[in-house]
Amino acid sequence: MLNEFDKLQPVYVYDGSFDGLLCCLFSVYELKETPSEIAREYGGFLPNRIIESSGEKAARVKKGIIAKAGRDALKFAERAYLSEREGIEKNIIEYWKLALSVGSSLYYRQADECVAAVNSASKFTMNERHKILEFLRFSDSEGVLTSVISPKANVLPLIAGHFSQRFPRESFLIYDSLRRTALVHSDGKCAFVPLEEYSQPAADEEEKKYRALFKMFYDTIEIKERHNERCRMSHMPKRFWKNMTEFNDISIDCFLPTSREK
Repeated sequence: MLNEFDKLQPVYVYDGSFDGLLCCLFSVYELKETPSEIAREYGGFLPNRIIESSGEKAARVKKGIIAKAGRDALKFAERAYLSEREGIEKNIIEYWKLALSVGSSLYYRQADECVAAVNSASKFTMNERHKILEFLRFSDSEGVLTSVISPKANVLPLIAGHFSQRFPRESFLIYDSLRRTALVHSDGKCAFVPLEEYSQPAADEEEKKYRALFKMFYDTIEIKERHNERCRMSHMPKRFWKNMTEFNDISIDCFLPTSREK
């Protein structure tokens, strides 16, 4: 239960960035107060405090956390932040305050609410990352590999390194339709670009052939007698199907010779 003093604490409004969240922790110690809430936007009746993002302050806080509790305190917190769970910012601030107080023993304090919340959110984000790596499908659009995803967590920052290493010489674009952000890779460099809308170009004949090949492979390896729709949806959640090549309505007719080829 919140006491009367806690109820008077301001709401911290930050820019939504991870560095901005680190700056919130800086202000907690600088102003010696505990925010009642941390939000990207706030229109309620409680007093609010705008927390300006500062690279210098964020770097100082990072250095302090690493020195006291190790890099994992930052890594787990960042993964939890990317989960975008409601109220996770407040949990992360409490998690870091505990880290600065108890050091590396933080990782053994699973009974603490903030530790449990950060660990749960971090695990959720990494599970979503694993699913995206498994179910993401690229299409070739005039020499550029493109893909559309709709993850429950903000996993673009966590998959950028994987695909950059896997396709170092390719140009590719991965669009997160829920966050309206694209991961763009070109000439060995990655960038995150805001995009209000994006639609993949229509597949050309060559791309249709590759899609049909993959669909043929997908259909061929199935043991028809053991088809289990519920099991398939368990291992391959239906929310991913709309962006997966093997579920596109591609006809095998594209492999049949044209009249000129006969």
